Amino acid sequence: MFGMQDPSQTLLQIERYMQEGRLELSEVMATQFCDMMMANKKRDPQQQIFFVKGLRLMCDVYLLRGKANQSASAIKRMHKERKILKKILVKNAPAMLASMQPEHEDYLRAGRLFAAAGKTGAAKKSFATCESLVAGHLPAAIAAVQLIANKKHVERLIAGIDSAGAVIQTSGAFQLNPEHAPPVLLDEVMSALSLAIEQLPSHGQQCSQRLDELKRQQAAILAGEQAANERLQSALDNLKPKHDYYQYG
Repeated sequence: MFGMQDPSQTLLQIERYMQEGRLELSEVMATQFCDMMMANKKRDPQQQIFFVKGLRLMCDVYLLRGKANQSASAIKRMHKERKILKKILVKNAPAMLASMQPEHEDYLRAGRLFAAAGKTGAAKKSFATCESLVAGHLPAAIAAVQLIANKKHVERLIAGIDSAGAVIQTSGAFQLNPEHAPPVLLDEVMSALSLAIEQLPSHGQQCSQRLDELKRQQAAILAGEQAANERLQSALDNLKPKHDYYQYG
């Protein structure tokens, strides 16, 4: 069964095939891997970690293959097995809890799949859960606006932008990088704002103001008038001594 004697290597192989675009084979392997793990009713902590990882990969490959309609059971199982994993770790390996993939990432994954499957209510609920888990969750706010640019979603996007801090440039890419929430590419933020302006005229002015300000900051960074990372620059400035200690004898 595709050399599944070593679960860690199997998962790496599935990921590699996905990166190479061999999605049909990835789906077959992920399905067989998860079936094998599910059949083992006495999974130890490491096996449960592998199982949850396999379910995530299965969800991802469903999205990549345009099979979101078939993903409902995988999403449900992913959430269920994650809860089981947390209980196992609390009991047997509490030190490993900190290394668990953040829960909001699984809800974002689920929301995108539900949205692709046309399950608007489930998608909205998943994106809202991201926000409840991590305030200012811009990837979820953007996905929600792309799903339905209603008042609630657009206001969540605006609030996320306002709390994210200044535009930064890292590795040549512009992004917003909130202190306590996932980063997001600036192009994605601006695209969501443009969509909101088009679809929700009542919030057009607010969105236009944010869009103009983001463009201004991007231009200022390119012109060298704004630090590529103002938060980092401010932290570095604060490290500089405020007194010349050598003047004291």
